[in-house]
Amino acid sequence: MSEHTESAPSPAPATRADVRRRAADRGAGQASDRGADRGADISRALDRHDRRIGWMDLLRGLSILLVILHHSTQIVVYRIGEVPGFFDFLSAFFAPYRMPMLMFLSGLLVAGSLHAPTGKYVWGKVRRIVWPIIVWTLVYAASERIVGQGDYMPWELGFWNTYLWFMQFIFAYYIIALLVRWIPAWVLVVVPFAVMFLIPAEIELLQRFFYLMPFFFLGAFIEKHWDQYAKRLSVPLAAVLSVIPIGVALYSGFVDALWYEPLSALPAMLGILILVRLTAVAPDARWLAPVRFVGQYSLIYYVSHYPVFAALGWLAMKAGIDHSGIGLVVIFAATVAVSTGFALLGRRMPFSLLFELPRRLWPARRGRAATATG
Repeated sequence: MSEHTESAPSPAPATRADVRRRAADRGAGQASDRGADRGADISRALDRHDRRIGWMDLLRGLSILLVILHHSTQIVVYRIGEVPGFFDFLSAFFAPYRMPMLMFLSGLLVAGSLHAPTGKYVWGKVRRIVWPIIVWTLVYAASERIVGQGDYMPWELGFWNTYLWFMQFIFAYYIIALLVRWIPAWVLVVVPFAVMFLIPAEIELLQRFFYLMPFFFLGAFIEKHWDQYAKRLSVPLAAVLSVIPIGVALYSGFVDALWYEPLSALPAMLGILILVRLTAVAPDARWLAPVRFVGQYSLIYYVSHYPVFAALGWLAMKAGIDHSGIGLVVIFAATVAVSTGFALLGRRMPFSLLFELPRRLWPARRGRAATATG
């Protein structure tokens, strides 16, 4: 039968109750279709890495802003004095999720990146991760020398041991994902989680490397099984279980800050899975657009914020500012503002060279000129 054949009209409803019931049925069906379409769009975008996803930008933007707030708190304590207890509480409250969430979101997109040829994949990570690491390590080292605190040279390991450790980790995880793409993602969650317990706490950076690695590959695992994840962790169930991430955060804030503690990894993973599930179905509120903007340009905010707030903290000390609460608010707001300026300029040459290399370092060769006839 042709798909253009008209179906017989349904009989007219006899009562107003029938009208309301049929309207409700149509509304439910349309809502179900929209939900199914949204789930399909998320799976497609994650798999193909072909467009931005608003809720991911939102979570990434919130995480970056919390990182800036945490670092602003640290510089105020160092340069001005003790901050009000509320800000210490905020730093500890979000500690279980701040950096792990960024790692999880990066892992969600790794499969889409792996669709690219190996050379293109590696070059993409070099130009967008390794290059800004080099540039902003040099910027940071130069600023340290200006204030008389830099004592490492570029050929020394300590020269590269900066706030950019996070991006160094991400680059390593991307390369590991490429080299062992044949290994199931769940194995790369379990193995580093176990290794983390074997590393002495004194080797802090290495323990942190293995602490965050399971979050990255948990994201890669969820990407591969997004539909099953969304089906088994329904929105109503996630809403009920939201007491878990809240409880973990409250424990970290009030009792014992969970700073890369091995035993805190599992509850943090569970909390992230719940938060992601709820955020994935949340409407894209317009008033959160600035946060999504931060998430969209998270790399620019991350690499630029540290030298900016460090300079602001040094200037605050030189200016004799002694009110830590006001100093913290001003430094945080000014750092976000300056980093936003970098984000706006960072899309244009030559400012973009601060954050990534061009796809091509030199123009493509022109084809040979056609041979002249007769």
